[in-house]
Amino acid sequence: MQVSNMKLYKNIEKMIFIQVAILMTVSLNVQALTIEHAIESAVRVDPSLRSSKLNQLATEENIAIARARLLPQITLQGSSNQLTQTTTQDLPNGISTSRSFTGPSVNHQFIVRQALLRPKEISSLRYAEIQNQYMELKYKYDVSELKLKVINVWIELLVAQQIVKTYAQSLPYWKAAARQEFLKYEQGDGTKDAAIEADAQYENAKANYLQAEETFKAKQVTFEKLTKISYNDIVGKKIVMEPWDIVAGVEKQLIWHKLRESSFEIQLSDMQVIMQLERVKLAESDHKPTFDLLVALNLAQNDATSTQGYQYKNKQIGIQYSIPLYTGGGVSASVKNAEYTLNATKSENEATLMRVEIEFENNWSQFVGAKRRLKALIVSKNAIDEQIKAVNKGYELGTKTIAEVAATVMLQARREIEVFTTWQDFTKILIKLKISNTEIFKE
Repeated sequence: MQVSNMKLYKNIEKMIFIQVAILMTVSLNVQALTIEHAIESAVRVDPSLRSSKLNQLATEENIAIARARLLPQITLQGSSNQLTQTTTQDLPNGISTSRSFTGPSVNHQFIVRQALLRPKEISSLRYAEIQNQYMELKYKYDVSELKLKVINVWIELLVAQQIVKTYAQSLPYWKAAARQEFLKYEQGDGTKDAAIEADAQYENAKANYLQAEETFKAKQVTFEKLTKISYNDIVGKKIVMEPWDIVAGVEKQLIWHKLRESSFEIQLSDMQVIMQLERVKLAESDHKPTFDLLVALNLAQNDATSTQGYQYKNKQIGIQYSIPLYTGGGVSASVKNAEYTLNATKSENEATLMRVEIEFENNWSQFVGAKRRLKALIVSKNAIDEQIKAVNKGYELGTKTIAEVAATVMLQARREIEVFTTWQDFTKILIKLKISNTEIFKE
């Protein structure tokens, strides 16, 4: 019996080795990549980010459009017509005479207009510059969100990979236990219910494995679609299971201050307020006068019976002004509209700050809880590792059954998976709080 048990134990080890080898196969012709490479690839191929960049470039052109209205405006215009004119004159004696004339009518103008004082155009330029700064910040925010998304997918993929591996390690034990109980039942040394229970445990372990494998495949698809990188390029990456060393002694207020200063959401909200302030000035500028410097050169020939053969040439230089007096109340309404929008934006800004602060408090609470829970789980996992050694030793000595070994291995698997999933949540919170970064991954 002892020899049979040892042989079975060796067969189980062999089965585990084969399954893990299949699971962790690495493509030999592709060099494994880092998470930084995955982020760079996602930034290059993500369509939403590309759209954000194009919108930012389009907004940048608004600056040139607004500035153009303050630069010299040069215009050349004219007309050339063939004039046919008939002149009729009534004489005192009751007789009328008429004369007909056909000739050219030409008018050419060269005009240079330079803005001297245009409050609305100046405000429009400032608004365009602020809007461009907003879109540049928005693009950086979108890049940051994409990076966070890639990191989260990377973490989830590594954890899903580890969970599949963990479940795979327990399968041979349950299969062997079910077979052993069935053989014992056939030989009259066991009971039918024990054989059925062992088989049920094996089927349950297999179902857990298959479900984990499907989840793992879904994570692979998500990673590959997001980064356009094959999963084979990162097979074999491992996760650090003791991350609390990285976050030892962190101070809550220091983290909050750092997070608030670097929050893109708060910065974008602040920029919105600045933009609305400029919109108020833009609306108010419709009340203000404008002054332009005007230089014009006019060449004309308008032949008529009395001016046949005359040509005209004149030059003009002067100031053109426009002073709004009354526009039906439209300007006042526009100013009020902009002021109401400004006040609404200020309220939204306060709400954004409050939301970010509440989110920080929730994340901090989860961080503290997950940190303690992860420590406890790892202690628990180490304890079960020692229990596994004892059970295996008992199995070698014939005092433990393969079913007992399988049950202990399954308990070990569950505790390991608890550690992995808690580590996953913990790491995501670290990144949200900007306490850690991609250095938490082993190469």
